[in-house]
Amino acid sequence: MSTTLEPDGTHEGLPAYRFDNRLGGPVLSHHERWDEMAGTHGGFRSTVARGFWVVTDGPAVQEALQDWRTFSSTSVTVLEPDPKFLWIPEMLDPPTHSVWRRLLGRFFSPGAVAAREPEVRQVAGEMIDELRTRDGAEVLDEFARCFPTLIFMRLMGLPEEDLGTFLAWTHELLHLSHREDPDGARQLTAMAEVSAYFEEQIALRRKAPRDDLLSTAMAWTIDGEPIDDRDMLGFCVLMFQAGFDTVPISVGWALYHFAAHPEQRAEIVADPSLIATGVEEILRVYSPVVPARKATRDVEIGGCPVKAGEMVMLPIVVANRDPERYDNPLEVDLHRKATNHIAFGSGPHRCLGSHLARLELNVAVEEWHRRIPHYRIAEGQELWQHGNMYGIKSLRLEW
Repeated sequence: MSTTLEPDGTHEGLPAYRFDNRLGGPVLSHHERWDEMAGTHGGFRSTVARGFWVVTDGPAVQEALQDWRTFSSTSVTVLEPDPKFLWIPEMLDPPTHSVWRRLLGRFFSPGAVAAREPEVRQVAGEMIDELRTRDGAEVLDEFARCFPTLIFMRLMGLPEEDLGTFLAWTHELLHLSHREDPDGARQLTAMAEVSAYFEEQIALRRKAPRDDLLSTAMAWTIDGEPIDDRDMLGFCVLMFQAGFDTVPISVGWALYHFAAHPEQRAEIVADPSLIATGVEEILRVYSPVVPARKATRDVEIGGCPVKAGEMVMLPIVVANRDPERYDNPLEVDLHRKATNHIAFGSGPHRCLGSHLARLELNVAVEEWHRRIPHYRIAEGQELWQHGNMYGIKSLRLEW
């Protein structure tokens, strides 16, 4: 990842780098680079595109995520401060954001999620059973990405036969390298196809509502007004992106970690009660999400003199691997007592689907190790991770 941090002078008295978070690198290279940057200064300026601020002080990252009045979610991509399309409700601020969360809450509450556990466990078990009779598999494509995606499609009421299409869109939107798609044409094409798909699903529900989240949401009102098709499309696109990447990435990291640490794998096989803490530790150590916010006023954060209208990158990983916050912060500790990480964010925009994500991750790890307790990373493969969202691109395991 050395090409992602090139010295480029100073800006407002702070170091400036040609920092491009879109670029991939060897496994764990992004995390290691964040550790390095967090250990040298609290923030810096990236000169990529129009430029943006990057906060590398852990407490400051959490402070900014909690202060929605100063750090708005009306843009969540540092390279696009004035987006033409809103993901709803992620790119809304309170009070409208709060209304959406309240309406969605009953679908993602602890009780609602617990009721789905038998179904989630059945789906995971069936997928792993198909793999266990073989001697190995590309586990990201054949399990980690399929499992939570299928759960999401059932929640939204989408045809399960479209699973392959959704996985292909996810690859085009989230996993292409800058080299593979230098002008973003493939990504734009995929997004257009996703939008067209959901426009069709919305039209179908307008004519004939069903018993699913999408149909239910279409009957809601915000400030006394029905939700129009444009906002409903923004909601669908957000749910698509939220449901199809963070959990698959984390399942991938879990399988990678326990394959690379056979002594810990033996521990959780012998004592499955350790899995819950293991999942929390994997979320913390391998934090994949790098949020961004738009400043609403002039403010200093992490030593960065941010002007109103400027974008700020807030890497969660620097808070979750902060040596001031955790003992041995880079290690997954199956016996750690404090697991108060912010892998799901912090403040009013904290991940609404965290209860479902936790259930899926725990079930994935439990059912995998119940069926395939002994496995290893296959030799001869290059382990690489993509930028933006820090997940492994491919992972072949053998057993």
